[in-house]
Amino acid sequence: MKISSMKILMVHADKEERGRLAIMLARFEHSVAFTNKVDVFDLKLDSYDLIIVDEELSDGPGYVFLKQLSSKYRAKTILMSNSGTQERAVCQSSMGIYECMKKPIKPMDLAVVVCDFFVSFYLSDNSLASVS
Repeated sequence: MKISSMKILMVHADKEERGRLAIMLARFEHSVAFTNKVDVFDLKLDSYDLIIVDEELSDGPGYVFLKQLSSKYRAKTILMSNSGTQERAVCQSSMGIYECMKKPIKPMDLAVVVCDFFVSFYLSDNSLASVS
């Protein structure tokens, strides 16, 4: 199975960190767009296959961003958090997000979770046309 290029939205305020993470994702031919704002209303979320959210955004916490998302979008979200293991597990289950990763995040670790998401999504929804 080969995962073709997917569209990823990275919601992250730190330009250096998001750049390092996005470079790794681009090596797997994923297209990465960026925003650093809490407000989701100007975003066309339907055009993204995955959303990656940092817990610290330029105008507020990433949790505010997550609360604005419907369950449809939360299910395809990865949160990057400084919280401990138990807090991340509670956040993941209570918010219905796909994964909550401990910061700092190594680019390859993120790439593995992203790949896992796309494979899992494909296996649960055979209509995902980008996987061949």
